[in-house]
Amino acid sequence: MDLKKLFLVPILAGGVVFSADKIVLKKPPESLDRYYPPVSKKFEFVSSMHAMSTAFTGIRLNVNDGNWEKALHWAKELKKTYLNTSKMVPEWKDYFKPALADNLVKAVSSKNVDKVIDATKKLGQTCAKCHQDNELAVKLVYRFPSFEKVMIEDPVEFMEMETGKYMEKLVSSLKALKVYLMQGEPEKAQEAGLNFVERARQLRSMCSKCHTNKLSEELIVGKEYEGALAKMEELLSAGKPDKNEVFNALGKVAVSCSKCHNVHLVPAVVREAFEK
Repeated sequence: MDLKKLFLVPILAGGVVFSADKIVLKKPPESLDRYYPPVSKKFEFVSSMHAMSTAFTGIRLNVNDGNWEKALHWAKELKKTYLNTSKMVPEWKDYFKPALADNLVKAVSSKNVDKVIDATKKLGQTCAKCHQDNELAVKLVYRFPSFEKVMIEDPVEFMEMETGKYMEKLVSSLKALKVYLMQGEPEKAQEAGLNFVERARQLRSMCSKCHTNKLSEELIVGKEYEGALAKMEELLSAGKPDKNEVFNALGKVAVSCSKCHNVHLVPAVVREAFEK
């Protein structure tokens, strides 16, 4: 009998409630806060997820190896962690089916592969259902930094602003530069463009508040970004800036903007929506 072919552990993949025309994210319950920063730096809830996933694998590997004693050890560990986890977030108690964890221990004790397959599948489905409904929202809320309390000093207006307000000022300068260039008003384009360059440079001070690893900061606002801003500054300071050359330099700046937005914008929007 080929146990590796017979024994199948369900895939405990994350997911999201979706249909052809919409995606629904459920706001995580407040009781989950206690297991994530800033309340706790131990990540107790996600640690339980990893522990259960490891236990599932321990059962599979040892049943495949014919080592039922160790498989039973992992089944008992899985049951213990599953029961403890079911008490951590009261709002999610209905996702847990303790009897199924007990059935898995009994199945492994019986040394019957078919029973183990069935019991593992049924227990795994309870995990998959919770993941499908909640995992994506939890990751967006708890695993991405919040920009709420990140302040940045505007080098044009010389005052501290919240990140969202600062971004509005940055984009306003950018749009004004584009409009005035396209209208053929070089003096106004120069003022708006230099304001944009100053504000874009200042973004690095915000990045460094989270990105303490300079390498990660360099990937987004590094030499290419600084070089493009320096080129824009040179062109705008030349009197009558060449529209095409300015737009070319601006396109290189936009690449860095897109990199940052790809990482941070969607999580920030979701967090903001949940907080309303």
